[in-house]
Amino acid sequence: MFEEAFETLGIAPTDDGRAIRAAFLRLARIYHPDRFVGMPEDVRSEAERRMKDASVAYEALRDVTKVERIAAPKGISKEELHERAEHYRRAMEERQAAEARDRERWRRWEEAERLARERMALEAEIEAMIRGKSAGPDTTQEPEVLEEESKPASKPPSEFAQRLDSARRGEKSPLVPRKKD
Repeated sequence: MFEEAFETLGIAPTDDGRAIRAAFLRLARIYHPDRFVGMPEDVRSEAERRMKDASVAYEALRDVTKVERIAAPKGISKEELHERAEHYRRAMEERQAAEARDRERWRRWEEAERLARERMALEAEIEAMIRGKSAGPDTTQEPEVLEEESKPASKPPSEFAQRLDSARRGEKSPLVPRKKD
């Protein structure tokens, strides 16, 4: 296990805490997730994975060097050392399980927020449609009927209104400006 930790950190096995820390800091500068903010998801996830591996290796080696320093003067037995290692392993598993629960909770929360945003957009569209029908004239009627209702009976339609009517009917020739006689 310790060989893997040293291999992850990229250093030869050593008892020197400074060398272990320096190796970890070097990897942290390279793989820290804040450096990959604008990158694609697969690059960010790979960097996060490598950073976690480096962190786990550093913690394992750091704890071992601490235990060795503490164990030397006090004479900790192998059984107690294994018991502490087992306790550490269980704590790490609990921590990983808690992180997995948190990730799932946040995924559910984001999904709920997305659905709420979609529902709000739909409600806003419905409200706009309702306001549009109630605020203005009835838009279900033909445009000619609406225009005829709005025209005064005494005045003939303007040239613009005539051109607009012909455009609605699909005629193209009246769209060309007429020469005034």
